[in-house]
Amino acid sequence: MNFPREPSIIGTWALVATEWRRADGRHSNPFGADATGILIYDAAGYMSAQVMRADRPAAAVAGIDTAMTTAVPGYIAYFGTYEVDASAALITHHVIGGVFPGWVGQTHGRNFVVTDDTLILSADVVAADGVAVHASTTWERVG
Repeated sequence: MNFPREPSIIGTWALVATEWRRADGRHSNPFGADATGILIYDAAGYMSAQVMRADRPAAAVAGIDTAMTTAVPGYIAYFGTYEVDASAALITHHVIGGVFPGWVGQTHGRNFVVTDDTLILSADVVAADGVAVHASTTWERVG
């Protein structure tokens, strides 16, 4: 793989916060105030991201199909490769697999800012209800 990388982002990051600022003026935290997550960028150009609500209901032990239908809401995860355009402060994730089948094969650009051991990723997206949203996640380096 010959994707450009940015040494300052390589490592393991723990989620600090998520926030959606909606064009209709509302602010929300789609994964709750106590969401947890991990983001990994390696030097070979691979990445993995996982975020979950801490208050997801415990799944009944009734088989994998039942567990998946109750466990997936409030959880997002995907993995793939990444490239960095440092001059534009843009990270592009190339999704190989994840919770949302529609993301497989897609690319997702994220603006980024790294300050010491803090990484902020942001993107302008459209929410399920059609409202434009400025979404951001803040991460703290843990490895």
